[in-house]
Amino acid sequence: MKDYKNLLSPIKIGALTLRNRIESAPSNTGNGTFEGFFTPESVGYFELKAKGGAAIVTIGESNVHTKTGVAHGRMPCLDNPDILPSLIRTTDAIHRHGAFASIQLIHPGRRANKDYYSGTVYGPSAGEPLFAGPIVEMDEEVIEEVVDAFGDAAEMAKLGGCDMVMIHGAHGWLLHQFLSPLNNKRTDRFGGILENRARISLMVIDNIRKKCGFDFPIEFRLSGSEYVEGGLTIDDMVEFAKMIDGKVDIIHVSSCTFHNPATNTHMFPSAFHQKGINVPLAEAIKKAVKTPVAVVGGINDPDLMEDIISNGKADIVALGRPLLADPYLPKKLREKKIDDISPCLRCLVCLSGDFVPYIKYPIRSLKCSVNPIIGREQEAMTPRKTEKKKRVLVIGGGPAGMQAAITASDRGHEVILCEKSNSLGGTIKVIENISFKSDLKKFKDVLIKRVNERPIKVMLNTCVTKEIIEYLAPDTVVAAIGAEPIVPNIPGIDSKNVIMATEIGKRNDDIGEKVIVIGGGLMGCEEALNLAQKGKKVTVIEMRPDVVIDGAYLYREALLIQMAKWPIKIVTNTKCKAINDKGVIVLDKDGNEVQYGGDTIIVATGLRSKSYEVDSLRDYSIEFYNIGDSLKPRKVLDAVRSGYDIGTTI
Repeated sequence: MKDYKNLLSPIKIGALTLRNRIESAPSNTGNGTFEGFFTPESVGYFELKAKGGAAIVTIGESNVHTKTGVAHGRMPCLDNPDILPSLIRTTDAIHRHGAFASIQLIHPGRRANKDYYSGTVYGPSAGEPLFAGPIVEMDEEVIEEVVDAFGDAAEMAKLGGCDMVMIHGAHGWLLHQFLSPLNNKRTDRFGGILENRARISLMVIDNIRKKCGFDFPIEFRLSGSEYVEGGLTIDDMVEFAKMIDGKVDIIHVSSCTFHNPATNTHMFPSAFHQKGINVPLAEAIKKAVKTPVAVVGGINDPDLMEDIISNGKADIVALGRPLLADPYLPKKLREKKIDDISPCLRCLVCLSGDFVPYIKYPIRSLKCSVNPIIGREQEAMTPRKTEKKKRVLVIGGGPAGMQAAITASDRGHEVILCEKSNSLGGTIKVIENISFKSDLKKFKDVLIKRVNERPIKVMLNTCVTKEIIEYLAPDTVVAAIGAEPIVPNIPGIDSKNVIMATEIGKRNDDIGEKVIVIGGGLMGCEEALNLAQKGKKVTVIEMRPDVVIDGAYLYREALLIQMAKWPIKIVTNTKCKAINDKGVIVLDKDGNEVQYGGDTIIVATGLRSKSYEVDSLRDYSIEFYNIGDSLKPRKVLDAVRSGYDIGTTI
């Protein structure tokens, strides 16, 4: 078994010795106070990452100067000394588990939002408003004030127990705006050549050193490339990295910019991107500097992490979403429990609430598709054993049923898990044939392994009836029997050329070269992309005005970008009228009949719960719960969460 000796080896960063090469990338919970102070919930969030074994736990976007710019509500406010008590509680919780505490220093510049402060919106150059405006060019007096604020914020962080700070010079925030020719049109000593555009960043570094000393490490986050025409390239950022080499203790490599929202799906890599998408950028910078280099972005595979470190591509891996999926990833690597790590699906559910443009107040509440405790970490810190052991029957071996069985067993209950098919997995088995869903298959295997490791009696090929329930005599029954496809009332729906989306894995050989997918929801569009990638010509028919409206916002963006690269035709505001041997007859938005030709028709018109089947199993004398898709068809996140919740309730 691989030992990950390079990834788990210590490294000296300034005056600190990190216990391994894994950094918890900067993130926040959204559940701070209105003033920007930390709550018990946010303390629990950061403590869990430290408890799981990360070497550095980084508190995300923290404001340095409220007077000249605030990006969003409830940001930690390092220009307010009243934050210190809650910051100290947070850093104490991190230190309790042997990790170092860091905090990210940010000024939004032209991305300031006046919903959250009453001052002027500043940028390196004047411009049209983004959230409010107009954007006013910073004069040198304001630049000096902001530089001083970065140093003061770092000093506040140090007083609050932080062991180091991260300067955010990436993603289109103020320091990046100065660096980027897309935003910086100045002609003075802060504009023009790269050396001038980098001047404010160097001033910030010097100000922090002056106030916090050389034994207080500084990490600088930069975008290795903006991936926008006319923007910063890797060559530019190699030169900038040389300028800060030796002045900071870690150079942290990310990519892209909010200046162009089209790069969002690259900044937060989805399942469609190569894992470790920023590694080539980090490698190029590492070759040019002596300062240790960290890299972030879609790194959810421990083998990739080890490869990055062992082959000298970077010195540290920064993990964001993978430590949501499994905060104990570092600890499990050290204990050689690799097969028990919940993989990040790169589904972007955790981040999407922050980015929906038509919601005035973003949903800054973290959830994770594979980790039901995210957003309520405090509960997970003190697991509760049951006071009364019960015999629990779980019906259905999908993600909801398996998670319910695992959680109930961990709490001390006797658990029987029945599954009508010959294997566990449920709905995940339907979509695991899709190449970009490989991490979901890994998660299914992790759940099965956890079931098999526990004293859970698994009964496959068992269709549960009332008679079986009576025979097994449980105290509690949990129904997790899943959902069934909605079969629309369309003439020809029973034709041989029609396949339900849930049956594709069993009928791959029956799929022709020209495919029509009826239903443009998440399932239909993912299958459309999957088939197109296999060489099929695909048409998606959707009744509503748009497709994938049930997908997480950032994932939807990424999926549509991918679909546009393949021979997929999307037809909206169109209703399917009939299916024949030539394809599908539809009614377009004007009520005209149109024939679309196809060899195979895939029906992806949604799922419905098996409520009748569930109700037939109920008995007034037995504690009974209905969870997962058999309660309401939703996503893996909801299935896992409902299974966990019932497991903790029984």
